Amino acid sequence: MSGIFTSLAVMLSPRGLEVVGHGAGLGGAAFIGLLVLGALVSVCTARSMDKLSSGELRATPVDRVAFGFLDAARFFTLIVLAVSWLGIAGNAVNEIFINSFPNLAASFFILSFAVWACFLSDKYAGDLFGGSLTLAFISLVYVAIMVNQPVTGGMGYPTELPLMFKPLMPAALGDAGPMGWVQLIFLAVLAFIGFDLPLVFENKGARAYPAIFMVLVAFVLFNWAALLVETPEELLGSTVPHLKVAAHVLDGKGLLLMGGTIILATFAAVFGLFQLFGHRVRGAVAESYSKYAAGGAAVFIGAVIALMLANGWAGKEELESLISAGLCFWFGSYALVDLLGIIAMRRARRFYLPRFLTLGLHAIAAAVCCLNIEFMNYFLYAVGCMAVAGIALGFSMKEYCNYPPLEEVDEDDTSVADSDEGEEVQSDPVQDDPEDEELNIVSYK
Repeated sequence: MSGIFTSLAVMLSPRGLEVVGHGAGLGGAAFIGLLVLGALVSVCTARSMDKLSSGELRATPVDRVAFGFLDAARFFTLIVLAVSWLGIAGNAVNEIFINSFPNLAASFFILSFAVWACFLSDKYAGDLFGGSLTLAFISLVYVAIMVNQPVTGGMGYPTELPLMFKPLMPAALGDAGPMGWVQLIFLAVLAFIGFDLPLVFENKGARAYPAIFMVLVAFVLFNWAALLVETPEELLGSTVPHLKVAAHVLDGKGLLLMGGTIILATFAAVFGLFQLFGHRVRGAVAESYSKYAAGGAAVFIGAVIALMLANGWAGKEELESLISAGLCFWFGSYALVDLLGIIAMRRARRFYLPRFLTLGLHAIAAAVCCLNIEFMNYFLYAVGCMAVAGIALGFSMKEYCNYPPLEEVDEDDTSVADSDEGEEVQSDPVQDDPEDEELNIVSYK
């Protein structure tokens, strides 16, 4: 299964839809520019991960620890986020589709369906996963496009450009001052969280680009549409801004489309989480049992999520502190990779100054996660556990230990640099083998 779709599913999850809605409410049309900046930042960090993980560039002898931190942050954060996703999706089933169906039962149904899908063959599981995610993406884009269609009392964009640009600087952003911009930057970077998930399956940074581009297009369209039909204050004050926007489509039937996006994207994201765990477990078990890795991971992680759901964690504020801890560590790992990329590019005498912007934005996002934490003990405990797990993973996983020592890379870089400057590399003359001369039966006179 391609990691591109796993990354896309995480970005399109219910929490991702909330991020883009609140970003539109806080920043208005200016949030669109920050989304573009967030996409560029993600691309730059993906390139750094690609070069560092392959050994093309080296910063320190322990670069692999940064990737161990990334793995620890990914898995912990996605598990606690999955509890929140399932809670939101269960509520969507109850509120939009079947009022008599309990929220918790709907959450368990989606979770069990994702676990069951992991036991299907790769073909059927891939088709189910890809089809669900495709429908979720198309529904979101369709809602955004339909909102931009002609509306009562006049035409929408681009006819009414002045009306569109009124919320370029919403009042809430001005009242918040510098912290408002910091929060807006955080939302723009958070919209692309998980862009690096394709690198779990393949050490190729370019695999992250399609998901980043697709999400950027969908979120920009939705941001634009949201500001046409709702005021920034209404979007910022709602816990479900995506549903408020969808209610303006097809006489309210757009709620069905957005509800489908929430449920299908949640299933795809949870299924992708199980596949990520299965991929990591597959490298640690005997080859004869590797085909059961995804199913075993689904049962184990699904049981953890089910216990949290049964104990009501989906609605607890403690869960938000755990999510904040996971996001803080994840963004901090991104910043560490950016820093290592700067060091490695400087050692290789490459242009690295733009990477300071990438490092700064990820550092800001990590710092914002530390604000307004109500349960500091949960936060600190989770960060400590991820740090220990990250160090252990960094030094134990083979794929992060197969590149040459730092000294060899330096010597190779020096020889390449010398040859690039125009110096000829003298080679020893090739001496004829006397046996070859005896075999030459044709003489030329």
